[in-house]
Order: sequence, then C-alpha cells, then structure tokens
Amino acid sequence: MSHFLTLVIVAHTEPNPSKKAQELMMPYFEADEDNPSLQAKCDGFVIGGQYDGILWGKEQHYNLNPEEFQRRYGLDIVQLEDNIRPISTLAPDLVSYAIVTPDGKWHDCEGKSDGEWLQEFRSLLQQHQEKMIAAIDCHC
Repeated sequence: MSHFLTLVIVAHTEPNPSKKAQELMMPYFEADEDNPSLQAKCDGFVIGGQYDGILWGKEQHYNLNPEEFQRRYGLDIVQLEDNIRPISTLAPDLVSYAIVTPDGKWHDCEGKSDGEWLQEFRSLLQQHQEKMIAAIDCHC
C-alpha cells in the first residue's frame, strides 16, 4: 500500500472545483483490476486524505496509529477549503509526485531527475498561476 500526492489544476471560475478535480482524475483511476488500463496511475484517490492541508503548509503526520489517524485525517475532518486553493497561495516548498493539468494531461516525476521534475513542476504552476489547485491523495 502506497500513497502519493497529485495536484489537479482547475479553472478559478469552475463552479464545483472538487467535482472537476475528480473528473480529471478518473482516467487515471484503475476501476477494474481484471481489465487494467494503460493510463491508470492509482487504484483509489480522495481529495485531501493524508495530505490534508498540505497546500498551505499544514503540518503533516505520517506515523499515527489508526485512532490518531482517524482523528487527524478522517473524512469527517478533512475540509475541501483546506485542499482546494488558488495556486498563488501554495506553500513555497511544496512539490508533488504528479500534476494533472486542465486539459487532463498527467505529468509526473517518473524518469526525471529531481532538478528536471522541479523545473517542470514550477513551470506548470507558473503557466496556470491564475487557477485553483486540488490536493489529491492517490493510493496504489
């Protein structure tokens, strides 16, 4: 079981940014293990999840027991406003494993050096700086 952070970029004018972020993630969701998709990147995802608040720098806790984890990251605790924010307000040191752009394209760090990925990551954010971004906890 592994988790990774994906950021999904949506228009700031989007009336329902969480729904749009989920729509943009669906092509990368492996819904049927018996008929795997070549595009699939994860077998589950949720907005926020264990990355709740990471967009604005909320302290993360990864080594919690199940009860502590539920109190900190339970779906009844995670708030959309902590996980969908204007790109301009992102924590300056934030770097994710992947980004999905508004055209639905998946960009990730696979096969790239840390420097190459950081340059591509920052370039994508710069290109879409007037938009919103959703933090997605992906499971694989």
